[in-house]
Amino acid sequence: MLLILFFITIAISFICSYSIEKLFVKYSLFLDVPTKRSSHDMPKPTAGGISILLSYLIYIFLLLSFNHIFIPELDANQEETNQVFYILLISLVPIIIIGLVDDLKKVNISLRLLVQLFSATIIIYYFYIRSDNNIFDVNTYSQQASFMIVVLSIILSMWLMNLYNFMDGIDGYASIQCIFVSLSASILAYINSSDDFMYLYILGLGLASIGFLGRNIYPAKIFMGDTGSVSIGCIFAFFIFYSASESILSIYTWLILLSLFVVDSSYTLFVRIVTKKNIAEAHLTHAFHKVARKSNSPIIANKILMYINIFWVFPLAAVSNIYINYNFIVTIIVYLPLLFFLINIGAGLEEEH
Repeated sequence: MLLILFFITIAISFICSYSIEKLFVKYSLFLDVPTKRSSHDMPKPTAGGISILLSYLIYIFLLLSFNHIFIPELDANQEETNQVFYILLISLVPIIIIGLVDDLKKVNISLRLLVQLFSATIIIYYFYIRSDNNIFDVNTYSQQASFMIVVLSIILSMWLMNLYNFMDGIDGYASIQCIFVSLSASILAYINSSDDFMYLYILGLGLASIGFLGRNIYPAKIFMGDTGSVSIGCIFAFFIFYSASESILSIYTWLILLSLFVVDSSYTLFVRIVTKKNIAEAHLTHAFHKVARKSNSPIIANKILMYINIFWVFPLAAVSNIYINYNFIVTIIVYLPLLFFLINIGAGLEEEH
C-alpha cells in the first residue's frame, strides 16, 4: 500500500506542476522575466513549488489519516505525531505566503527575514521544550551555553531557508538536491530506527520533488520560485531538529547531506562580502553558475551535483551515521575538498570581460 501512496504523491506533484504552469502562462501570473543576471532568456512561470508543497502535505495527510492502511503501527503515537506536524504547518504557512507574495512582486528583505525568524523560532522553541536527548538541555550545558545553542539553531534554520533559495539558480538543480537529501536522509533514518516512521515523513518531500522535476528539468517549463525553495529549506530545518530531538539523525549527518549547497552558498556569500558586492542583488557567481556557463548547459552542473552526492557525500554521511563520535571530523573531511573546488573555480567572483 505504501508503494501506491508513493506513486500517488509523484503523480499529484507532476499533474499540479503541469496545471499550474499552464494556468500561470495563460493568465500571465507569476512570470519570471529574465534580466542580465538571469540564467534563462525567456519569461517562465515561477512559484511552481506550490505543487511540491501541496503534494507533500497531501502525502502527510493520507499517511496520518489512513495510518491503519499504510502504517497501522503508528496508532500508539498518533496524537504526538499529529502535534509535531501541526508545528510544521504553523512554521511553514507564513513562509509559503511570503514566498508567494515575493514571487508575484518583490518583498522587502526585512519583512522576509522577520517571517523567517518567526518560523525558525517556532521550530526551535518546540523542539527545545520537548527535547529529551540533551541537544538543548540546560542541565547538560550552562544556561548561557544553552541559550547560545538555541540562538545558533535559529540562525542555522534561517540560513538554510535562504541558502536553498540562493541555490535555486538553474534548471533542475534545487529539485535534484531535494530528492537526494530526502532519499538519503530517509535511508539513514530507516537504518537507525525502522520502528520510527520519520523516514517516511522525510521521504515524502523527495517523492513530491520527483513529480515537480518532470517539469523543472532542463529545459525547465516552470521554476519552484521562493515559494518552493525557501519552504523546502524550512522543511529541512524542521526535520534536522526533529530527527535530532528523537536521536534518529545527527545534525552533522544532515550538514553532510546538504554540504554542496551549504558550502557553495556560504563561501560565495563570504567572497561577495569581502569584495564589497551587493549581497542582496541577484548574481551568477555561484559554483554551479560557473560550471553551467562554461559547459553552456545546466545538464553538466546537475550531473556533477549527482556524482559528488552519490560517490562522495552519501558514503561519508553513512560513515558519520555509524561513527557518531567522529561526526565533526567526517564533516570537515567532506567540506574541505568542496571548499578547495570553489576557490579554484572562483566562486563569488565576477567574470572579467
